[in-house]
Amino acid sequence: MLLNVFKVRPKDKELNHAVRVALIEALYASRASLAIGALLGGAVAAVTSYYCRTTLIEVTGLLLTLCGALRVASFGFFRPGNLSAGAKKWEILYDIGAVSYAALLGLLTLEILLVSTDLRLHALMATLATGYAAGAAGRNTGRPFIAIGQLLSSALPISIGLLLTDRGPAGMLLAVANLLFIIVVTDITLLTYKTVLEAFIDRQEKLQLATVYEKLSKTDPLTGIDNRGTLRLTLERLLHGHEQAIAVLWLDLDRFKQINDTMGHAAGDDLLHHVASRLSKFATPMASVARFGGDEFIVVVPVENVEHAMKLAEMVREVIAKPVGSGQGMMDLTVSVGIAISSPGISSDDLLRHADVALYEAKAKGRNRVILFDPEMERRLVDRQHLEHDLKRAIAQEELDLHFQPIVNLSTKRVESFEALLRWHHPIHGNIPPSTFVPIAESIGIIDSLTAWVLRVACAEAQRWPDSISVAVNISAGLLKGRDLPTMVVEALMASGLSPRRLELEITESAIVEDNPNAAGLLDGFQKLGIRVSLDDFGTGYSSLSYLCRYKFDRIKIDRSFISSPDRQSETRAVVQAISSLAKSLDLSVIAEGIETTEQEDYVAGLGCAAGQGYLFARPMPREHIAGYLAGTPNGADTVSPRITPLRVVRSNA
Repeated sequence: MLLNVFKVRPKDKELNHAVRVALIEALYASRASLAIGALLGGAVAAVTSYYCRTTLIEVTGLLLTLCGALRVASFGFFRPGNLSAGAKKWEILYDIGAVSYAALLGLLTLEILLVSTDLRLHALMATLATGYAAGAAGRNTGRPFIAIGQLLSSALPISIGLLLTDRGPAGMLLAVANLLFIIVVTDITLLTYKTVLEAFIDRQEKLQLATVYEKLSKTDPLTGIDNRGTLRLTLERLLHGHEQAIAVLWLDLDRFKQINDTMGHAAGDDLLHHVASRLSKFATPMASVARFGGDEFIVVVPVENVEHAMKLAEMVREVIAKPVGSGQGMMDLTVSVGIAISSPGISSDDLLRHADVALYEAKAKGRNRVILFDPEMERRLVDRQHLEHDLKRAIAQEELDLHFQPIVNLSTKRVESFEALLRWHHPIHGNIPPSTFVPIAESIGIIDSLTAWVLRVACAEAQRWPDSISVAVNISAGLLKGRDLPTMVVEALMASGLSPRRLELEITESAIVEDNPNAAGLLDGFQKLGIRVSLDDFGTGYSSLSYLCRYKFDRIKIDRSFISSPDRQSETRAVVQAISSLAKSLDLSVIAEGIETTEQEDYVAGLGCAAGQGYLFARPMPREHIAGYLAGTPNGADTVSPRITPLRVVRSNA
């Protein structure tokens, strides 16, 4: 039995504070039973004092009555649910009161057994003591040492009194039975305590889990700030309970995917945590900062006017723009921000959509800027979404077409190659330029299938041309980052039977401006197959010369902006001449784009450009016109004409 008691003690000391508080509150749960016990004890004390007029019994009875009254009074000061700091004090107070009352009751019982010969008083005290012992053990099961202390203090004196007086065999048997009663009740108390304790612990764990789940349901697990669910609730509350206008600032980290790809997801998560920490300074009881998902954050805040909202957005942008340290060095951040401001009657969904539209506009205009929502933006976005749908359908049904524009050798006037140019004639909107629909194809992830189709058609068409003429195909920036481009190229060549030397891939400066680590190996692999690689729109980027050092090209195409007005600025002539000289030293041929007059042709030829492309030679033409066009060029004539005269006919037909 003692082993069971001591086994309980270490566990009792290790109890969670909340469980201990709950058990202590259980001690004070039933005030009625305590009052009844105190009243009964006082009545018994009065009866015994009346029939046994001894000072010892009278004093003990008075103390018992007073102790019961004090215990009842102490219950009146107890306030459940407010024991965070005073739990131990209330437990000690209850322990002292309970054991004191039980000890006085046991002492009064012993005195009656020793002093009085009245069997009625003996029976009265024995009944009261054993009843109190059993009741206390059951009532205070949650604190076993209090229960056992009361049991021993009130019931054990019965056996002591019977053993100290000569009661014969019956008295001896009754004393032993009482001892067995104490042992059994003690064992039951400890077993019950174990059950009660497990129930309290289970209840507390469920409460803790409920608290954790509630917090998780309201916060973002990675950053600890509000999640989108909490954000919506906050926005609804502000829209319906705040007189000021409500601004929604929708933030998106610029080029976050690149950080994830180059530095790893751990660094990306750390960056998101830093950003959330910085944004938290804008959170107030009337404002919310939330992570909406991925690298997108939203700040919802009351504002006085548009200027106030713009000022807040600029502050947010400046706070995030501070460099962030990581294990791989410092990272520079920029953020795009879309702003929408509430108007009377607007819903939370509409306000969020407006902010998202403004963010899209900010990203489309070059990132790292703040854009305020304007209804015209939504109209443009809807038009774009319609175009996205129509473009997918057009690609699936092969409604797009390829036109071809020749690239002419400026010395021989022979056609060296044709550049394949995508054309889309929309049934409603008419001709849509590639500068509009190609970025759409890139953004919705269909540029791969579109490029694969262009390569197949262009290679198949080039196979019908003279063997000296190649075909050039523009390659999207996104394709250089993936792994499918080599497969597309090889499949197109194999399907058409075109020699790799007759295929040229044109890469724009924008395609490698992000310093794609895969680009160099990819371009080198194409050149080893015999495919030529050219750098398109050369001169428009801020680091063009560095590309010539880092990547191996076969030729470069000078952007048309340097050709359109050769006599306007002497600086333009110097740039074109410098490019031609640099290309010659690197064993690269130069193509001049945008040649529309003979003066421009003579101008670029005099500066060392080997080939030219432009309306002077031909506009982009449908495939079926190529054979007729070639028939009128030096490629299809017996003599070399000084100028490609039949092109005017082709231009009018196009």
